[in-house]
Amino acid sequence: MVEFDAIGVQSPNIAAAILKSGVLVNVDRAQIDGDEGWALLDVANADTEKFIAALTGKGVSIRIQKDAVTHNRTKCVDCGLCISICQKKVFSFDENWQLVVNSERCVLCGRCAMYCPHRALSIEK
Repeated sequence: MVEFDAIGVQSPNIAAAILKSGVLVNVDRAQIDGDEGWALLDVANADTEKFIAALTGKGVSIRIQKDAVTHNRTKCVDCGLCISICQKKVFSFDENWQLVVNSERCVLCGRCAMYCPHRALSIEK
């Protein structure tokens, strides 16, 4: 997760870091306006440190996003609604038909938490 303040949004920081580091980056989600913004970037684990070193600059803060989706096993009834609405395939069933969460795939859209009928999912942004 890269966050930009008013200074950071004025420069092509992500593009410059890609050129400087040579690291391929996928922009999973972003929201940037004239005063501030953020971008959720997907970078291979082996390239993370190299890319962060190239991206660090004025008006930019970086946070490694882990476990963005919180799954409350007690509240969950394994209905599978989250599987059907998640386009990034964060959710699946195991061989016992219990919900499995792969939070590394999450792009923080929040649809799963919004539609979970038992409020067993929440998103940390």
